[in-house]
Amino acid sequence: MDDKLKNLYAQINKLNDDLPAELAKKIQLYAEVMQWIGKYHAQATFIYGKAYADRKHVYAQALVNTPGTGVVKEGQADIDAYPYRLKEAEAEGEMHRWKNSLAATSEIINALKKQLDTLMREYNAS
Repeated sequence: MDDKLKNLYAQINKLNDDLPAELAKKIQLYAEVMQWIGKYHAQATFIYGKAYADRKHVYAQALVNTPGTGVVKEGQADIDAYPYRLKEAEAEGEMHRWKNSLAATSEIINALKKQLDTLMREYNAS
């Protein structure tokens, strides 16, 4: 994980959820976390797209450059593309990890907003 995210999470973990001002600060920090996660998701999406394109390119080159029947060509293309398929799968996993992290952080923010609203009602009722 990036040092910036580690720093933000460290700040978040120091805040007290029972104090409205600190809870509001926590929401603001989670929003900043979401911005960074969004950037990492975009980067991971690009890396996945590039891995996909690389795999397709190697597969196509093997089809064109391998002599023999269609079955032979496809078999060799699959063999040649295998390492690229592994890289593509890894990149896809990373892309989904960031996407899921983005969704989870959004849900945390929504829950904290509700918690802050409840706290403010309790303080105002006192």
